Formats: sequence, C-alpha cells, structure tokens
Amino acid sequence: MAYSIGEFARLSGISATTLRAWQRRYGLLKPGRTEGGHRLYSEADVQQALQILDWVKKGVPIGQVKTLLERPAPRRTDNWQTLQQSLLARLKEGKIDSLRQMIYDAGREYPRAELVANVLRPLRSQVSANIPAAMTLRAILDGILMAYTSFCMEGDKKAPGDNILLSGWYLNDACEVWLEALMRTGQGHRIDILPTPLTALAPDIFPDRKWLLVTSGKLTAARQKQLTEWQKALSLDIIIL
Repeated sequence: MAYSIGEFARLSGISATTLRAWQRRYGLLKPGRTEGGHRLYSEADVQQALQILDWVKKGVPIGQVKTLLERPAPRRTDNWQTLQQSLLARLKEGKIDSLRQMIYDAGREYPRAELVANVLRPLRSQVSANIPAAMTLRAILDGILMAYTSFCMEGDKKAPGDNILLSGWYLNDACEVWLEALMRTGQGHRIDILPTPLTALAPDIFPDRKWLLVTSGKLTAARQKQLTEWQKALSLDIIIL
C-alpha cells in the first residue's frame, strides 16, 4: 500500500515538514514518486520511520540516525541536554534571533511532541526563578514559543483536519496551552487557542468543535462534575498537567 505525505504524516505521527527535512538534509526515507512528482510512501517506509522515531526519542541527534540504521549498535547520547543548553546559552546571551531560528530548525527536524517534552519544558524550568532577570528571560522565551506555535498552527489550517479548540481551565501557566498545541501540530489537526486560561467556560457555544482543556493539579469534585456534564453533550477531553 502507498501513502501520500499527508496520509503518512497522520499514520506515523511525524509532520510533513519533518519528513521533508529528514529526506532533504539527512538522506532518511526515500519515497517513490507519482507521475506528478508527489511523494509516495510504502509500508517499509512506515517501519523505517518508526525506527527513526525510536532513535530520536532516545535522544540521538537526527544527523547520526542514518548510520545507526545501516549499522545498528548500542549508543548513549545526551543530545536533548545539549540542545537544551545551546538554547539556554543563546537566551542568556540575548541572541534572540539566533534562539528563534534554532527553535524553528529543531521543530522541523524533530517530532514536536518529543521536542516539547525533552527540550522546551525543561528549558522553561531552568528560567523559572521568581526574580526579575529569570522572569524576563522566561517571558522572552515564551513569546518565541507562542509565535512558533502560531506559525505551525497556521500551516496546518491549509490542509484538511479535525477542528480543535484548546484552552486552559484553572491553569496557572498560560504558556502550557501553547506547548500542548505545539505537540499536536503537523498531525492533521486544525487548532485554535483561547490564549488566556479561564475558570468559567461555555464550550456549548461551539458544539461542532472538539475541545481540549489543559488544567493543573487534581480535579476537585465540582470541576469533575462540570466536566462530566460537558462531556454528555460535547466532544471534550482534559489534559491534567
């Protein structure tokens, strides 16, 4: 069976942008082509993509994966930590343009869910102290992350996909809504964000949308009751951080 790049992206969970970058920059995955020049991926490509993803999740730099696929061998790496520290250095040095470009490049080369979990969230934790310098650095970083997430979401809206409204609900950290959205970009979703976390929501005014609510800590009995009521009438899930 052959898959278009859009179908393959949904099947593998790897965005079309990342798939193109892997092929163009690193020689990974070599799909066939239609008469019109469009990529066609095979079942063998699916299996190789899952192998690549497995190496990436272990923190192997994408530039080293081709060698490992050709001659697998046990290997330890701290690539996630290295990338995180490189971003932190640029942030502390005030190299905002360089930091922005590095984040955009990483978002093309790595699955975004892994990038968020292994790099971006730990990076934000490193600048979380309640002092003016750290708070300023965190605000700069969050602005870049929000802009990048918006860029990715706009790209997704050019293709078919399910419609999702994503909002914070009793959430202390507004940027977490954007990170949850970023993790889901490139996977066949058309996401819109309510940028300010709310306590009072009226999801019933958009009954045709799937809702994702991001919240902090354990649900109280009252919030669980409200959630149950919403779920009786709406497609609504909750993400508890």
